Order: sequence, then structure tokens, then C-alpha cells
Amino acid sequence: MTPLLAVSDLRVEYPLPGPPGRSRRTLVAVDGVSFALHRGETFGLVGESGCGKSSLGRAIVQLIRGGSGGKVTGRIELDGTDLVALRSGPLRRERRRLQMVFQDPFSSLNPRQSVGKILAEPIKAHGLARGPDLDRRVVELLRRVGLDEGVRERYPHEFSGGQRQRIGLARALALDPDVIVADEPVSALDVSIQAQILNLLMTLQRDLGLTILFVSHDLSVVRHVSDRVAVMYLGQLVEVAPADELYARPLHPYTVSLLSAVPVADPEVERTRTRIILSGDVPDPSAPPPGCRFHTRCPYVQPQRCRDEVPALRSPSAGREVACHYAEQIAEGRLGPHMTSNVG
Repeated sequence: MTPLLAVSDLRVEYPLPGPPGRSRRTLVAVDGVSFALHRGETFGLVGESGCGKSSLGRAIVQLIRGGSGGKVTGRIELDGTDLVALRSGPLRRERRRLQMVFQDPFSSLNPRQSVGKILAEPIKAHGLARGPDLDRRVVELLRRVGLDEGVRERYPHEFSGGQRQRIGLARALALDPDVIVADEPVSALDVSIQAQILNLLMTLQRDLGLTILFVSHDLSVVRHVSDRVAVMYLGQLVEVAPADELYARPLHPYTVSLLSAVPVADPEVERTRTRIILSGDVPDPSAPPPGCRFHTRCPYVQPQRCRDEVPALRSPSAGREVACHYAEQIAEGRLGPHMTSNVG
């Protein structure tokens, strides 16, 4: 099956400030990431804060294109068209097909515009509707996300967080996109409201045939909405697998550690689980460690190979990818965690 969106060897760099007259350092937020999204699927992306998830999402929707705001290299192909290589008019036409839902629904909406104007602006900018047709389209968008047409004259500050995120979703749908990048879309909301927004997102996907890249640090939420899940650490993907397989049998030590911290509702099962506590902090992304980037915190680290040899993202079985020299041994219990995870 030909993917709708294919990301190949994507790299996102940001310049770091430094003393005048000296060469400037760069922070590589995304380093050689490759994956594909198929039409109609939800692809979850998880990892700690600062691992590069949001930079990856922003690069895909072309919010990062170069200059002082960052540099993007690699390929981002939408139906075979490389967006990184496009400029001006052709890029404008293609980027309509990619839209983003942001984490904070308040700061992502213009406080000086009414809801009606917020939703009408992208439609007018791309010349898709005018006059009565534009009004009907705005009303349709509001109803699709569960809001009454009477809210058109109200401003963002007059709504609750959940209602503002519904407006954000409506704005993302305004141009009939094929792909939506949802960057932590429910992390700023109450738990009860989170469920409503997630259910709405899944309904919209089913009704409109959307393809979704769902970015989050919440493993439980990602499991609920995703068909496949990718785990990211320090700018690189360390594991990609179907959601059920990843949660049932994680292969990468980082994934194993993350899932060990997720509570299980069954008290009998919870008592038998071993929690793996990672020591130390995430290394400086502007100066990542050699070899496997996770080796400084890995509870399964082997002193020589892990520190010296970069593990390639390989496929131990159909549909799965993992970047670990000892993934199979860890999954089968032939390699156990150490008492301390920082081995040199």
C-alpha cells in the first residue's frame, strides 16, 4: 500500500546563541527520522518533553522551513510530492492538505477575532468560498464539532478550554485536509473533557477519512486512539509497532521503562509488575552521547557495544521496528535490568 505521507531521513536543526565571532552551535531536535502514514490511520508519537515530537510535527505541516526559525532537511512526501523542495504557489496548494491542532487552545486562537472570523479566515485566504457560501461553511464547521452557530460572534476568552479546542479542531477542518497533526491536543484539558475531545477526534476521522499524527506524552491516551505507535528519544525513533503489540510486548529498553510506569487498573496484576526507574536526566540534545543515545540511562546497558555502536532501526518481525542491539534478549527475559542504569 502506497503511504499518504512518507517522511524520510528528516532532520530539524535550530541555531543556538553564542559569542560574537565564533561559529554558532546547532541543536538537532529531529535527527534522521523516517516513517510513513497510510490513509485513514492514526499514528501515535510518544516521548519525553524535549525529545523533538513537536518539532517533527511542525516540520511536517511546514511551520518550520529554514532561516532563524530552524532548518529542515530530508524528505516529506505527500502523495509522492516532496514538500521540502516546494516553494511559493505549489507549496501553498499542498499545505492546505496538512493542518495542525495545537496544545494550548487559548494561545493558538486570535483573541481579537470572533469565532466566525477565525474559521472564515483560512477559507477566504485560499479563495474557497465567499458571501453566503462562506457563512454556510462556518456554520457547518461549528456544528461538526458540536457547537451552536450562535457562537460565531463570541471571542475565544468567552469559552471553556474544551470549547476552545473544539474551535481549534473546526479551524483545522476548514480547508478539508487529508492529514491532521494533533500536538498534545488534550494535555491542557481536564480529564473528563479529554475523553470528549478524543471521541470527537475519532468520530471526525471516521466520518471524513482523516489521517492523524497524534503527538503526546500520555501513553494511555495514545493507546486509546492509535493504530500504530512510534516512541521517540532524543530526536530519534527507537521503536515503531502496532499499538496492541507495542503495549503487550515492548522491545526497546526505553519503551519497557515507559510502560512500566503506567499503572494497571487490576490490583493483582499491578502487584506483580516491576517498575523500572531511569536514573539521570535526558542528555543535552546539542551534544548527544556516542553510540546508543539511551545508553547513559538504560537499565540493560552493555558497557562496550552500547556506548560505541549506533543501533540501526531494524525490523525483528513484520510491522515492527526497533533500534536496540539487545531487543530480543530483553523481550525474552534473557537480559535483565541492572540495579543502576548509569553504566559509564
